[in-house]
Amino acid sequence: MMRSIILFLMFLTLLAQKGYSQITFSANDEYGQLYDIVFGISEENVLYARTVGNHIIKSADNGQNWEIIYSDPMDQYCVLTDLRLFNNGNNLSFIVKAEGTAYNKVVIINSSDGTVIKQFDVPNPQQADILIASYDIYEANTDIAVLHTTYTLGFGFTNEVFITINGGATWNSIYFSPEHEDVAINNVAIFPDNPNKIFLMRGVSPGNTIGGLFVSQDSGATWEEKIPGNTYSALAFNPDNANQMLLGTFYGYGTHQENLYRSLDGGETWNVVPIVYTGMSNDNINHIKFNPANTDNIIVLEENEIIISNDNGSTWQNQVYTEIDPEEYYFGLSASFNPFVANDVVISANFYSFRSNDGGITLEKFKNKFVNSTGRIDSHFNGNENHIYYGLRNGFIHKNLPTDTENGYRMRSLNNTFGPTYFPFADKQVQGRIFTSARFGMNSVLEMSLDHGANFTALYSSMEFLNIYTMATAPSNTNLLWFSFGESAYSIDITNPATPVVEQINLPSFELLYGIIIDPITPSRVTITQGTDVYITDNAGLSWTTSSTGLEALVAGQDMILEATINPLDENEYMLATTKGIFISQNKGETWLQLFDEHVDRVHFSDVTPGHIIAINHYSDGYLYPQSTVRIISSTDGGQNWEIVPGAALEYLNASSSTVRFFEDNAEVYFGTFDAGLARFNIDLSTLGTHDYSNGQNISIFPNPASNYFSVHTENYGLTGVTIFSISGQLMLQAKDTLDHIDISNLESGIYLVKIETGSKTYFKRLLKL
Repeated sequence: MMRSIILFLMFLTLLAQKGYSQITFSANDEYGQLYDIVFGISEENVLYARTVGNHIIKSADNGQNWEIIYSDPMDQYCVLTDLRLFNNGNNLSFIVKAEGTAYNKVVIINSSDGTVIKQFDVPNPQQADILIASYDIYEANTDIAVLHTTYTLGFGFTNEVFITINGGATWNSIYFSPEHEDVAINNVAIFPDNPNKIFLMRGVSPGNTIGGLFVSQDSGATWEEKIPGNTYSALAFNPDNANQMLLGTFYGYGTHQENLYRSLDGGETWNVVPIVYTGMSNDNINHIKFNPANTDNIIVLEENEIIISNDNGSTWQNQVYTEIDPEEYYFGLSASFNPFVANDVVISANFYSFRSNDGGITLEKFKNKFVNSTGRIDSHFNGNENHIYYGLRNGFIHKNLPTDTENGYRMRSLNNTFGPTYFPFADKQVQGRIFTSARFGMNSVLEMSLDHGANFTALYSSMEFLNIYTMATAPSNTNLLWFSFGESAYSIDITNPATPVVEQINLPSFELLYGIIIDPITPSRVTITQGTDVYITDNAGLSWTTSSTGLEALVAGQDMILEATINPLDENEYMLATTKGIFISQNKGETWLQLFDEHVDRVHFSDVTPGHIIAINHYSDGYLYPQSTVRIISSTDGGQNWEIVPGAALEYLNASSSTVRFFEDNAEVYFGTFDAGLARFNIDLSTLGTHDYSNGQNISIFPNPASNYFSVHTENYGLTGVTIFSISGQLMLQAKDTLDHIDISNLESGIYLVKIETGSKTYFKRLLKL
């Protein structure tokens, strides 16, 4: 173990100054999901948006291409919500939603490069299931903010609203629902011209007490109720005159009536705006938006209607959608007007976002590659036959890389919330052959396709839950397959697919089986992994011998072997990915040697260049698997030395699976992600430590080694941010006050990766702290 650590640190010490290339996104843009899309106001063709996960993105070409400007490291699992552009377009704010943790926060970033400007931590993190539900920030002084939190107290659902006037250093509770008949809050707002004036859009209590609009003139010390008897959520201020306001009713209860209300005196009095609505299930108004470039132009996003006024609300035009169809408009969430092009509007709805060139009358889907994938990805790479399969809508898409064509199979319609999920497993020996398993009623079915998923044949059906953990094909007889379903395994002969021969394997233990290697020459010799042990059979599973010498670092009940693989260039060489690192065998699994001692999920031998190895960590919050951040670990000398591409360089992708395509001196790592679809990272495997991914030779840090401080020299590059990570990718320090004299006196001695952000690129440098 110490040998691998020392070699790893020695290698890092010898690393040349270098950076990392950017990630590219290549999922089918027909299925991309972005929310809160908003136009920039200072530069033409600039747009911002949030993904369904942990990323804020920016486009400088009118939405054709996007770059990630903020990636939350997800120290706790989280999603980003409620993105807003403010302060004349200089800042973006959003909620980091991490239920039940102190990680809940509201973040303000620089809209140019994503640098964090300010952070409001949740005021009451001690509550077990705490969430930030809504917020507002006073633009003239961003130290003033209102946060609306929800949590369970006793047997009831509680809403509590807080205000801060000092940037979150202290908070004052201004609304506690048990003191107001347990009436919930739907939304909060600060009056744009007076930070002491607070609006609470209230909902309903568990006893069906309907709230109403609460208004405070004294920062929440006292409240006055306006227009009682309805529930409210959406509130909008006229950018030219904040006293002109529009308020929309939310979900209806009992005597509730759907209405749009107008106030011309800052919320003192309200009148109904006469609009006729087309009823549907909820009859709620979700969002109201004034066009900042022409405040006579207003859009109201109702459940199934887009309602437009071009004369400051005197008359309205309803665009009605009569079906609940997420492929079309339904349940609009936000709208943004292009300040440079009249009638150009982006509307984010509950599933897809849409763009309109006629002010919202007609819509087109806003295409993008940030697909909400199921996370599963697999591949078949062999010569000119290169195929990727990635999960989507409970089915999957087959992507033919040479032809750049895609076909979707078994994908569920958006209105269908029932049915099985299919996770494709690609046969590494036979192109076009994939396998899936799914449960139908009381039975599970294992299926095979010979045409990439277009058609399937059932191979085996059982009342046992047939969830494929791993599979292997005998190289010398591709009709012989082994499948692991966790605690059980089967061998299947598909010489005649219509009548497959299925045999259950008598496994040596009751632990989960994640690894299968079938000998390339002798198919009766099979190596498997269960728990922390390796077992070998020479008679197709009739008997087993334990072969775990060298795996003593793995602790039963705590650790797990997560994958086993064979070197395609050397049939004697096997490798394991485990929760305690990477182990290699050079005698077909008889004995093992530890090469790397940190948790990895997957490990791959190159099928092109001897000695090239890539290991992968996937994101995990520690609930089902050991906690980890996505990263790439690579070696060009058979595992003697390693290089880590940390999570920060991979934009903290939320990925649960990956696959690798090797070339002579580089490799493409494909990740199946939950909010960025199919993400690809190209890693240079030419002589390790001598290449420079991002041409960062003119960027340096000094002194290096350093004891207390260091500075960054960028020559002609504009320095915008400096962040320090441990060699395993853990965030250690983010420079905020100064970028040219960075205090590291509190860091322990050791080697760190320094993320250096400039106006156009990001670089990673090695720093030795004495």
